[in-house]
Amino acid sequence: MIREIISCIRNLPRHVMTAVKNIWRNGVMSVSSIFAVTITLIIIGVIGMMAVCIQDMTLQVENSLTIHVKMEREATQEQVDATLPLLQGLDHVANVTYSSKEEELQKLIDGFGEDGDIFDSPEYQGDGNPLGDAFIVEADDATYLDSIAAAISNMDYVNKVNYGGDNTMELVKNLEMVRNFGSIFIIGLTVIALFMIANTIKITITSRSTEISIMRMVGASNWYIRIPFMIEGMLIGLIGSIVPVIALYFGYTTLYGMTTNGGSFALNLLQLREPFPYIWQFSGVLALLGCSVGLVGSFMSVRKFLKF
Repeated sequence: MIREIISCIRNLPRHVMTAVKNIWRNGVMSVSSIFAVTITLIIIGVIGMMAVCIQDMTLQVENSLTIHVKMEREATQEQVDATLPLLQGLDHVANVTYSSKEEELQKLIDGFGEDGDIFDSPEYQGDGNPLGDAFIVEADDATYLDSIAAAISNMDYVNKVNYGGDNTMELVKNLEMVRNFGSIFIIGLTVIALFMIANTIKITITSRSTEISIMRMVGASNWYIRIPFMIEGMLIGLIGSIVPVIALYFGYTTLYGMTTNGGSFALNLLQLREPFPYIWQFSGVLALLGCSVGLVGSFMSVRKFLKF
């Protein structure tokens, strides 16, 4: 076994040349395999990038959900300061931001726009400020917003806790459902697509069973027969990934430019990652996927013609 592997490594350049010649010699079957790989990887690439986009959007929405804790107006600064470590000590709290009563008033003014000028008068400044200090609490997992809000409500000097209530929790649940469904869908589609590629390559190899039988009759070892076919499968997968990678590059950069340069309302809702290095990473995954399926498909196809 070891001697056979060493011999295969020594003859690797010859095996590569044999694989290239076989692809050229069996042009029709090779083209059909490459075409199957190309179409399948394009589908996987499009669906995969959509799934990543949806996941990023749902995570961004979840991370933007916070709890607004309004303190009692009569609470002293010492009492407010003492509340901060209590909030930070709660389970699943990622960050707590302090907002003074002056900042809260400014947010109120900004929220009303031009109508907010009525609050921007001396009578609402200083002791006339009707608002109290506040804290913005961020959770490390949006599903715990409800329990965190309940714990905060029982703290001293807390006037009101606002996080959206049942509507927010329903939104979190729906976003999680969308993310899980998208993951299951892309995994299922990928498995089906990989079987399609593997079966197409198997047909290509099986049609050359006579060639394999002749090689066995002249005394070629199992690995000497197997490796050129495995390399051929990898090359078919690699060549088949070229068009999907090119389509991914131009398609994604164009779409990203449309979302950042002011496209339609629907496009502006998309939350796309920076093209680089994301495109190169995703392209590498597609190329690796094509090579891996070609390798496995060839290995399994040749295996039934060889004795172990």
